[in-house]
Amino acid sequence: MIENLKKRFPVFSKNPDLVFFDTAASALKVDSMINAVNECYSYEYANIHRGIYELSSKLTKRYEDSRLIVSKFIKSPSSENIIFTKSATEGINLVSSCLSDNYFNDGDEVLLTSLEHHANLVPWHLVSKKIKIITAKIKSTGELDYNDLLEKINSKTKLLAITHMSNVTGSITNFDEIKIKANKLNVPILIDGCQYVPHKKLDIQLLDPDFYVFSAHKLYGPSGLGILYMKSEWIDRLGPYQGGGSMIKNVDTDSSTYLNGFQKFEAGTPPIAEVIGLSASLDFIDEVGIDKIYEYENELTKYAYNQMIKNNDIKIYGDFTNQTSIISFNIDGIHFNDLAMLLDKKNIAIRTGHHCAQPFMKCFNISGNARMSVGVYNTKDDIDYFIKSIDEVKKILKS
Repeated sequence: MIENLKKRFPVFSKNPDLVFFDTAASALKVDSMINAVNECYSYEYANIHRGIYELSSKLTKRYEDSRLIVSKFIKSPSSENIIFTKSATEGINLVSSCLSDNYFNDGDEVLLTSLEHHANLVPWHLVSKKIKIITAKIKSTGELDYNDLLEKINSKTKLLAITHMSNVTGSITNFDEIKIKANKLNVPILIDGCQYVPHKKLDIQLLDPDFYVFSAHKLYGPSGLGILYMKSEWIDRLGPYQGGGSMIKNVDTDSSTYLNGFQKFEAGTPPIAEVIGLSASLDFIDEVGIDKIYEYENELTKYAYNQMIKNNDIKIYGDFTNQTSIISFNIDGIHFNDLAMLLDKKNIAIRTGHHCAQPFMKCFNISGNARMSVGVYNTKDDIDYFIKSIDEVKKILKS
């Protein structure tokens, strides 16, 4: 069992009574990551890849060693399949833009789902080719309707873009049957793993997507950094996303040629300190153990779920048969924002609104809901206080 890890997160030294239930939006920051970023800027910083002096060459090695750490964390076949971006959102935009230039034709279909975060919806709306967006339905439980999705994969489908774990319900997508049909029709798959990767072990070779994105800031790491895994065949096939330094072979005033491999997707000065920080946060996760994290957070979430379903006036979106770390809910007669504001007075942080998942909300005919999401720093005491506080807020708002 995981020991109380709050001591590893400096925010609690200043605010020891904080109950932070907004990890699905962005995780709190672990001490070792903060120290790694601080040391990088304080004692190690130089621009990388181009400097031949010692400070630059040492940090270049640390940066590329961090790419290897990321690669090993997701069991990538090679660190050269790892592309650093400013966010997971940019990673999806990179793929959508490059596919538009080098793969899509007018009339092609892209199959999405109503579970998706806006980051895995809007980039496909911006594709320059006249593609057709097809949407797979979700069930009343908040789960993906697999039968509907499988029926919609056909010879016109040129890409599947699907979340690995819903940021609204925490439901986890099973890709077994999806992959069988997609592979049969030679349809590539992009997976949004932002919610999944911080909570459960990922074996990218076993899952075998063509593209996979996730975020550093949800892994107790720094903001401003996303990770895009891309299969080698796509790295070879697709052209650059942006132009600038670092990704070129030769430049004239009227033409340029580009590096091969992942480097052609990493134009400009990279997020150096952020990458160093991410490697430290991944070391922290490895130290605790990703399997232990999943077991612990799942136990906490189930404990909260079992307490909440005792209340007949609480509507929960999702039934916990295949989800983790997230509970989204509404309370009869109480607006979710009023609930959040009064919980904030009790030093409890939850997220409210549409969670950048408006299609999901429209499926349930609601404008939004309240969401609590746990991290490694949460405890059963946090859950007990949360449940007690909900009861107290209900009495205030319904009196």
